[in-house]
Amino acid sequence: MPARPLIAISVPSGPDGLSALIGPLRAALTGAGPAITPIPALGATTSPQYVAQLIAATRPGDPNQPLESDAVAVVLATSGSTQNPKGVLHSSVTLRALSESVQGGCCPQWISALPITSMGGFNVVLRALETGLDPLPLDSLGGAQPFTPAGFISVVQLATHRSSDIRVSLVAAQVRRLLSDPAGVDALLQCSQILVGGGPLPAVTANAARVAGIVLTTTYGATETAGGCVFNSQPLPGVTITIDPDNSEISLAGDMVALGYRCEAELSAQRFARGSYRTGDLGTFTDRLTISGRIDDVITINGVNVSVNAVEEILNNSDGVLSAAVVFAPDAGDEDQLFAVIQPTANLDLGSLGIALRSAVHLGLGKAAVPRYFAFLDAIPTLPNNKVDRRSIIHLTRDGALWQR
Repeated sequence: MPARPLIAISVPSGPDGLSALIGPLRAALTGAGPAITPIPALGATTSPQYVAQLIAATRPGDPNQPLESDAVAVVLATSGSTQNPKGVLHSSVTLRALSESVQGGCCPQWISALPITSMGGFNVVLRALETGLDPLPLDSLGGAQPFTPAGFISVVQLATHRSSDIRVSLVAAQVRRLLSDPAGVDALLQCSQILVGGGPLPAVTANAARVAGIVLTTTYGATETAGGCVFNSQPLPGVTITIDPDNSEISLAGDMVALGYRCEAELSAQRFARGSYRTGDLGTFTDRLTISGRIDDVITINGVNVSVNAVEEILNNSDGVLSAAVVFAPDAGDEDQLFAVIQPTANLDLGSLGIALRSAVHLGLGKAAVPRYFAFLDAIPTLPNNKVDRRSIIHLTRDGALWQR
């Protein structure tokens, strides 16, 4: 029976979170300390319910659920954006498998801009430990305060005094905010590598960066693959992509694949096999990987299969939209319908915007794909790790007064 204990590390938001995580993480990776599961501390953006879900997924200190293997160093929870979080079992080997490919043999200065209890932000800490240069955190880290171009600019300026090789991992919404500020553009131009993950990069954001001369590296991966393992649609060295010929599901294989799920032996057997991970995403791969959606994001409307991901992509690339998210849920008549949540740009006539968005989806995907309901909000609901909180949006679908037909 494995004897290695698993303990929870409470990680506060803001720069103090790094101090709480780095020591226990270093000990876990070397084997000098217990395995750890980083859990965000309670705060303005982290509810007791969310923390309870993460604890239930990772089961730290549970005498009735010993750690599956002594090789496990870290248990990271998945986002829980569409279903309950799962605890992902990683060893020091799986976590470090792609480090050389990402670091390129250099010792860059990393900036910590994403929540460090989730895979994207956690990887920044992990890579920084390998360089010997502690990451420089934003004051907004982990939702301590809103992300602002000014906060990012100040940290980039500090980083320039440490290294000429500055790297950062961001999500698309942060890139968009920075591109809206000339000084933010200048700060991005000082970064030698800008990784963008956590979801698709809207074409309008990618084009704006390109016009400004900013090189973005899009990443694709999952907590189960130790984060991004496909850069700019190409697998990193040591990563193999296969496409299921029957249903087009993407599988990723390599030394970075996790050991399985915490307390989920049956699910682990289904999703992990012979060093590969079945992602649940759909796509094609010849010389480049193209993601077309998820197995579970297809809804049949009037006999037509509609991909939520495809609808969302059109909305996110439409004029007047800062951000969009789409879910399907039962309406008052108990029929599954598409609901679209839109964060519009300022000073727009929402009635006209709704008409334009319906027209764009109709033109791109056909009548069946047009969302039945639209809601215009000041911000898209998100989880502490910046991913869209789809379960909260589904809950909002019950508020009939919020939605326009």
